[in-house]
Order: sequence, then structure tokens, then C-alpha cells
Amino acid sequence: MKILFIVVLGGDLVRSTEHLGVAYLSSYLQEKGYTDVSIKEVFGIADKKNLEDALKEEYDVVGFSTTCVAMREIINIGNAVKEKYPNTHITMGGHMATFWGKEILERYSCVDSTMRGEGEITCYELIKATEKKESLENIEGITYKQNNEVIANPDRLLMKDLDVLPFPVRNQFELHDNRFQYLRICSSRGCLGKCGFCSSYVGRTQKDFCWRGRSPKNVADEVEELVKKYNFHTYDFVDSTFEDPGEFGKQRIGQIAHELIDRDLNIFYNCCFRAEDWYDSDRELLRFLIDSGLEKVNIGFESGNDRGLKLLYKRARSKDNQRVIKLLADFPEIYITFGFIMFHPDSILEDLKDNADFLYGTGIGQVIRHYFWKLEVYPATAIEEKLKKAGRITVDYDICDGMYAYEFLNPKVSKISDISQKLLSIQEVWDFEIFDILVHTFISRMLRKYSNSEIKDELDEFIAYVNGVRAEMAKYNHEFFMDIYDHTDEIDVDEKAAVLKQHIKEKMALISNKEYRFGMNLKRRGYELVQKY
Repeated sequence: MKILFIVVLGGDLVRSTEHLGVAYLSSYLQEKGYTDVSIKEVFGIADKKNLEDALKEEYDVVGFSTTCVAMREIINIGNAVKEKYPNTHITMGGHMATFWGKEILERYSCVDSTMRGEGEITCYELIKATEKKESLENIEGITYKQNNEVIANPDRLLMKDLDVLPFPVRNQFELHDNRFQYLRICSSRGCLGKCGFCSSYVGRTQKDFCWRGRSPKNVADEVEELVKKYNFHTYDFVDSTFEDPGEFGKQRIGQIAHELIDRDLNIFYNCCFRAEDWYDSDRELLRFLIDSGLEKVNIGFESGNDRGLKLLYKRARSKDNQRVIKLLADFPEIYITFGFIMFHPDSILEDLKDNADFLYGTGIGQVIRHYFWKLEVYPATAIEEKLKKAGRITVDYDICDGMYAYEFLNPKVSKISDISQKLLSIQEVWDFEIFDILVHTFISRMLRKYSNSEIKDELDEFIAYVNGVRAEMAKYNHEFFMDIYDHTDEIDVDEKAAVLKQHIKEKMALISNKEYRFGMNLKRRGYELVQKY
């Protein structure tokens, strides 16, 4: 059996193209004896070179992992595969296939089956049945076509013991000459949060406990294997929340940190926290995580007031967000990146002001993108259901649209959002966010290397300079947004965009020049600089 997974790039798969879901499917199939498994990347139907490479030979089964942002291109490429190789079985997994699998099969003739939820066993049984030309009627978790009828089999129970899974293949990393910014690690599956805009928990109708974690030893074994095989040291834990579930979860990640430290792997990693889980009593654990390599956390703050948090179905409240920011401020090695939704369907003007004040008041408001972000409403979320019931979805939804268009309740909020969406198209807005993370990566790794050396004072001076520029940008960002807030009808968007673009470029240049001079001074004196990747 010849099997191909086509990864259609878009969304989170642009900065790092590695798709762990497909990587797990590939390794599981190989463990079961299906060794002819390939993974190929295509940007879309217009990506002629990579598409031709994917279509140059026939496969028995071609699989796609579906996401909202890439759905249209996935269908386009699926049509191209089926047109050239009509006997190839095309299957789709991922979020859209999980929640809209039946509709996908009804609307798109190129698709033969869809897989719901976690796919290792389902995909294996599909491949085995296809090889033997058997019916798919006994495969749990699959929806398929039979005699022009779409049949949805019962759900498959969640896999309880994740340690039995083989480590995911790293074909895409090797495809890119081992040059990713980071490699992704999944130490657990499931999420105990029920955010209204997120589909990660939706459809978990099984009676089993939805959160499952790999053992600390198993996680460290995978990291150690990657370090030894590729001499690669930067990782991104993609767990929905690293510390789930509660105190047991904190013990587990403490044990993971212990394993990483004992093995002297010298890695750096990112992960996701939930604000409501972290307290002053966790300082020792945070220091231990830092010692094991933690350098960036992503927290879903989402709103600057309790009203917004409740409307978004967040468990955290403003006091939780403020507490965790204050706590992490005492750990300069950790960079806080965060989710934030300035505009949502029920936003009122007071919310926008509270959100802006939160971004400025936290001391981490230097990234202006957060001021412009509008909630993306996806299928199979609580907010989608709420908007549908209220008749506030503005157009008929097509699966390939990815996300919904919706109406705001407040006309002025709608105007400010429209202006913000135009400003969000400025490339420098996105460039600075990445730039700021990389600057902090340099700072964090230099602190680890030279915190007890004779250059610590010089390092502190550089950090103070960067933080000073960040503070200036945070103040500027707040004033910039509030000017739009106060003068919505008089704003010249093009003029505003030009000013913002120039401001960001100037601030990036200031920090870059300072970092260059600081680094060159150290190199001339024989000090080694750290790598940002």
C-alpha cells in the first residue's frame, strides 16, 4: 500500500510547517507494517511545483488534515488528486472533518471518507480495509460513502494510554534540512477548558476522561531522542494547557522538568498556561521549569474585563490574569505571549476601553496586534451556536469559508473593528511580534549563560534599554488605539497606517542596533553569543 499525507500550509503551519497529527498517523502506520508512507507539503492549488511533486505518482490512499483556514485549498487539491487518479481513496481528518464530516462527503465528490477525533487506530483500520477491499462498516470514528449514501459509524473511544504510541516521524523537519525554529512536542491530549470560541473540547461525547497525559519518562525519552539524533534544542509543547489537570498536572510537569534536567539535555521550550491555575505558591515549580528550559508561555487572557471573559466562556477572571502577570514578572527568563480578543460579537464601547487599558496596564502591551484582533468564529463552537440562534450570522456559511462573518451589536464597535482589520494587514505589525520574541529569546538565553558572570551588569543594562523601548511602544499603542476610539469617524486609515508602519520600523531599528553593538562588544572580548533558534 502506498500512502500519502498532503499537508496544506496555512495558519499556524506557516512559521513551522510541521504537522504533528499527520506525523503521528505516519509513525503508527509504519509500526503496523505500512512502511510506504510519505508526507508532502503544498501551499495551495497555485503551488504548481509542490503540487506536481505530490501528484507525480499514484497512491492507494491520500489523506488530508482539515483546518478552517486551509479548507478551500484542501478541496481544490483533493479534486486535482481525484481527477488524475480516480481510484485513489481520499480521506480527511482534523477539525473540519470531525465536526463537518458528513457535510464534506455530501458536498465534495472527491472525498471518500472522513475521520473523527484522534485518528491513529481509525486510519490504520481504514488502510487495512482498503487494502483488503473490505467494507468500512465496522470501523469506529469514520464517515464514508456507500451506494450514494453517507454513513457515520459510531465514535471511537479515546485512547487511554498515550505511551503506547510510537513517537511521531520528523519527515517534514528533514525535508527542511533540519532548520525549523522549533520542533513540536505533544505531551498530553484533551483540554479541561471550555472556551466558547474554541473547538478543541467540542464533540468529546465519550464517557472517558477527555484529558490524558504521557508519562514524564516517555516525554523526556522523545526529547532526548531528538536532541541526540538532530542536535536540536528548541521545542514547542502544543498541549492545550501544559499544567492540566490541576495539582496532578503540576506534579507531572514538575517530573517532566526533573527528567529533562537529569538528562542534561540543555533544551529550550515553550508551552501554554491557563491564568487561573497559577499562584504565588507555584514559584518553586516555575523556577524548576525555567531550569529545565522553559522560556516562553502562551496564556489566553482574551479580555480586559470580567464581562468579556464571561461572554467568551472563560474560567479565568480579571484577577486571575492580573495575578499571573504579576507572578511571571518576577521571572525575566519567561516571555509572555498571549491570546487576546479586542472585538467579539457582543463587544460594547466600554469593553474596548477596558481592553486597551488592560493591554497598557499589564506592562506587556508592546505588541500592537492585540489591539486589532477580532474574534474568529469557527464551526462547532459555543459562540457559533449562540450566534446562529440569534440570527446574527451575516451570510450563508460554506464549509470552505473557514470562519463566519457576523454582526456587532454596536455600530461604532463595528467601525473601529473595520479600521483595525485594515491596520492588521500592515506587515510590520506582524514582524514586530516575531522580532520581540526573538529579542527576548536572546535575552533569556544570555541570562542563562552569563547570569553569574562579570558581564551581568552589561547584560542588565541591555535588558533595561529593551524594556524601556517596549514601554514606549506600549504607551504609543494605547494612545494610537484610543485616538481611533475617540475619533472614529474622522480617521484617515491610510495616513494612520503609514504613521504606525514607520513607528514600528524605527523602534525595531533602535533595538536591533543596540543588540548588534552589545553583541559585537562581547564577541571582541571573547564571549560567545547564544543562538536565537
